[in-house]
Amino acid sequence: MQKKTSLASALRQSSDNQKESIVVDKATPQPVEKTRTATPSNRLGKKSITGWFEADVLKQLKMIGLDKDMSIQQMVGEALNDFFAKNGKPQIAR
Repeated sequence: MQKKTSLASALRQSSDNQKESIVVDKATPQPVEKTRTATPSNRLGKKSITGWFEADVLKQLKMIGLDKDMSIQQMVGEALNDFFAKNGKPQIAR
């Protein structure tokens, strides 16, 4: 009967075999994959404005959006333009 090898020696042997099979060609650079996607053209030059509100605020915005067939972004733009006008500034939110 053959003697069983210890787990440590089996792992060491497996590690040695793997090291031999991995060959890296350092002369040829490997391409790097981009992890970010390209910015959509309708967002170029724009910045995100966010805020934290109660869940009921979002629910109410969605209900009004359905009634008026508007997106939340359109409603926020309208609200910002109203705020700008109230403060004597040009209505530039689109």
